[in-house]
Amino acid sequence: MGSTIIPEIKDIIFSFHGDLKRFLSNDRQKKGFTYSLKGRPTIKDTIEALGVPHTEVDAIIANGQPVDFHYRSRDQDHVSVYPDAAKARRSNIITLKPEIPSKPTFICDVHLGKLCRYLRLCGFDTLYDQRASDQQMIRTGVKEKRILLTRDIGLLKNNQIYFGYFVRHIDPQKRIKEVVRQFRLRDKISPFKICTKCNGRLKRVAKKDVLDQLPPKVKKYYRIFHRCSKCKKVYWKGSHYERLQEAIDQISKP
Repeated sequence: MGSTIIPEIKDIIFSFHGDLKRFLSNDRQKKGFTYSLKGRPTIKDTIEALGVPHTEVDAIIANGQPVDFHYRSRDQDHVSVYPDAAKARRSNIITLKPEIPSKPTFICDVHLGKLCRYLRLCGFDTLYDQRASDQQMIRTGVKEKRILLTRDIGLLKNNQIYFGYFVRHIDPQKRIKEVVRQFRLRDKISPFKICTKCNGRLKRVAKKDVLDQLPPKVKKYYRIFHRCSKCKKVYWKGSHYERLQEAIDQISKP
């Protein structure tokens, strides 16, 4: 009769810093806590088991030394986890978040439709499909190297996701300012270049080519038009233009 192998139990002393604490249960949001684990999971798996998506982690220090997501904890390890590697104050730090692309593109989950429209308004290529499944979004994001924006913590724990971010704010106007700040987009804002309806590129078009799509007053008072290269929607600087410009000015403020 074979003997039963009892998995080794290790106690790890964790400290999560900054905004990462929001992902922890209330009893673990203090400065440090002990977590018992079985077996030899990677530190990435352990951190996500505690509730923190890997996409939110930029640096990990174990017993005073920087480690990556593949590190396997030992009993009585002291582990500090940071959302920003600079806050770890180490010259030899291992940065875990990917570098932000010079021309970032995005994909929003089904709950972030208004954020998507704001990003498009600001000139950022942003995909959004209410019918898309989680796996479809993940595949598209990975294939096209898009940053996945979501309010679904579980989705960000998927191992395939390289670029991802949990949107904190509930209010759409605060969300767009949050994303602009997080990905340092302020100097990259180039409004009225992308169709807010379908994400197609807007191109200048002659008035005579869109006359059949214009209301009578627009035909009379406006001369400059742009048309989406994808869905063919026509845009002009109507009464809504100033309101949109004001919104962009607010988004662009530090």
